[in-house]
Amino acid sequence: MGTASKVVCALLILCTLCWHSLAQRAPAMPDKCCFNFQTRRIKRDNVVACYPTSPECPHQAVIFKVRNGKEICTQASRAWVKRYQQSFRVSSFSIPS
Repeated sequence: MGTASKVVCALLILCTLCWHSLAQRAPAMPDKCCFNFQTRRIKRDNVVACYPTSPECPHQAVIFKVRNGKEICTQASRAWVKRYQQSFRVSSFSIPS
């Protein structure tokens, strides 16, 4: 192998290592973010669970899981959403016997 070929090969290896290193430092994308929101209130009896989206998402949202398994995005700032969240926090506490 000639000198020029060795230099080109070394540069390619160096570039590959740099690219791989930069790719590992990239911020992780959150699992779920909401971009479309339910506009009407969901029946409380249909909701089985709720959780907030990641703070890394562009919009603050709460995802409600309903009986049929669907997950519905709602705006975290809505009053009914806050009430539903609070009721889940209260009902998730266990009372020792």
